[in-house]
Amino acid sequence: MNRKIKIGDFGQKLAKDFLIKRGYAILAEKYFARVGEIDIIAQKDQQIIFIEVKTRLSNNFGLPEEAVDAKKREKMYKACLKYLEENQIESDNFRLDCIAVEINKIDKKAVIRHHKGI
Repeated sequence: MNRKIKIGDFGQKLAKDFLIKRGYAILAEKYFARVGEIDIIAQKDQQIIFIEVKTRLSNNFGLPEEAVDAKKREKMYKACLKYLEENQIESDNFRLDCIAVEINKIDKKAVIRHHKGI
């Protein structure tokens, strides 16, 4: 497994733990459809949340959340509609979120920012 995938998987695990501690139920992970993908699909208070997780070890290429641009959000939206269709969910009570994870390897700590309704 390459380094980038390992970092991404670790960030996704941190994001999942972050969500669970805040009362979210995890419905799916790494959902893939031809139109796009969703890292985490969660539910809280009858709302389904489709989450993109971005993880960085440094800010050399900008903040993690800056990588979730309009094109990425459009793909997420298409993938979330596909998920709703496949699972026969006829609700419009959903939103797209981004969780940014910055890992400090020296301090062995992570900063997590949850951006709701991107």
